[in-house]
Amino acid sequence: AAMVLAAPTVAVIFLLVGDAARIAFILGVAAAVPLYFQRKWVARAAAIASLGFILAAPLTLPPLAGIAPVRHDAREVKFSAWHRLEIWSFVGGKIAQKPVLGWGLDSSRAIPGGNAPIPDAPNGQQWLPLHPHNAALQLWLELGAPGALLFAFFVARVWLALANARWPPLYAAAAGSSLVTALVVGFGSYGVWQEWWIATEFLTLFAILVIARLSTAAARNQ
Repeated sequence: AAMVLAAPTVAVIFLLVGDAARIAFILGVAAAVPLYFQRKWVARAAAIASLGFILAAPLTLPPLAGIAPVRHDAREVKFSAWHRLEIWSFVGGKIAQKPVLGWGLDSSRAIPGGNAPIPDAPNGQQWLPLHPHNAALQLWLELGAPGALLFAFFVARVWLALANARWPPLYAAAAGSSLVTALVVGFGSYGVWQEWWIATEFLTLFAILVIARLSTAAARNQ
């Protein structure tokens, strides 16, 4: 029954045009292996890495566009990757202007200069279309350091909860795989405040917690 649902789901992921979904799925499946064997250590390491990545995002992601080989390779591999680098470069400059309190909730779509075309973009792509396509940068841009700190500690707390959950190893690894998938998509694609994305995350979390109770009960009865 699980395969009947999983097989077409995987097929749809790989047939659609979105590379973010494919990359997120592959990394999620890969993360399940170390999570199965060393969940506590891997989850704790992921919590620390999440803190570092989110808090350091304005210092690490925007400069990527200034590295000529990275910029060239991104444009050669996929144009949207190049566009991401340009967006992050622009956002980094705006974060530096208001690093403490940010520009305001959901202000990404109205940042000054965001709708201006990038000079060397072939089709007039804008510096900031709607949102930064990165959750960490969007929180820094809109809510400043306090928002980024809250987000970083929230993600770390979820990882630590996974480390300490009394779930069967296989199910815990699958749940961690889902978390990796969600984070990869969040850090490379959708806007933080898109309602359907938030609803998808909470629906997935609800399903994970419900099935966790069932799997735990089944393991006890074996």
